[in-house]
Amino acid sequence: MEREHNPLLIHQLKNDHKKLFNIYNKLYSSFISNSNHKEIEDILNQLKVMLIMHINFEDSLLYSYLNDKYRYSDEKMTFITNASKEMQNISEVALKFINECSNPELYIQYRDKFKKELEIIGDILVKRIEFEEDRLYPLYD
Repeated sequence: MEREHNPLLIHQLKNDHKKLFNIYNKLYSSFISNSNHKEIEDILNQLKVMLIMHINFEDSLLYSYLNDKYRYSDEKMTFITNASKEMQNISEVALKFINECSNPELYIQYRDKFKKELEIIGDILVKRIEFEEDRLYPLYD
């Protein structure tokens, strides 16, 4: 059974990217302004929910469609598989950060380390979104 093409999928995924950036920026601002941990924890939870939702959405709709569409192209399948694995690695790092930073004791003890990690995650987020929108999503159409 072939996957159906959804003409709105890429628009929705790009919209998710904007939401992820907005949440990330809100989180970074809270870190910079030394907000209380409860506020940071709430934003971390928003980020976690949005990230998991986006990844599941990509896995179930985008990657499954691309795997079906390009199943006879070894080169494209390698590219798609590598992109998917890389996203899984990124999400594992981000979710580990979110869980650790959500712990008030760890947050207080490692605040400076978390701030540096947050900046690295922001850089990775920018690069990954550019990669997806410029190189991965065009394969869908």
